[in-house]
Amino acid sequence: MRLLHRHPQGFDPSRPWIQEEERARQDSRIFRQVVARRRSPHTGRTHEFYRLQGPDWVNVVAFTEAGELLVVEQFRHGIDAPTLEIPGGGCDPGEDPLTAARRELREETGHDTEQWIPLGSCTPNPATQDNRCHSFLALGCAPESELDLDPAEELQVWACRWQDWQARMRRGEIHHALVLSAFQLLSLWEGWPELRRSLEG
Repeated sequence: MRLLHRHPQGFDPSRPWIQEEERARQDSRIFRQVVARRRSPHTGRTHEFYRLQGPDWVNVVAFTEAGELLVVEQFRHGIDAPTLEIPGGGCDPGEDPLTAARRELREETGHDTEQWIPLGSCTPNPATQDNRCHSFLALGCAPESELDLDPAEELQVWACRWQDWQARMRRGEIHHALVLSAFQLLSLWEGWPELRRSLEG
């Protein structure tokens, strides 16, 4: 890469801001909002930043033994509209991401498998959030149990051909940012070209 600008003079992004104070503003079931007062290591000026502290999340790109993608459709209250997504959710306290991914797949689709491949992780919004979203590929999924949903969860499960899902992404029908990031990570996985050929064959 080629550096074009630097502000302020001598700016080094690896130098952390100095924490002077942090106080909780709100604590909810999903996030804890804190206000952090921090001082710039470059200018010495202090500013307040709002931070959301929460659990890590997981996403599962799950293909059945027949090569169909497992998709969940549900109503999302943030946008007051339904969304097509892949199985996913939050990690329970002390739960590692792979265990959480397998649990979410079983709970939301009733499917399971022994073939799990980590695809990587992303930071959902590093400007305000401290958590990560871990994406996994699950192959050869088969129905093993009934759905096991939370009281407020209502959804339907679809088996979708890869070509159909790809067309829906192109048309903008798949708009959940973390779902799209999972497929970006899938496209970077070294085994994707071979898997894609088998799905499109």
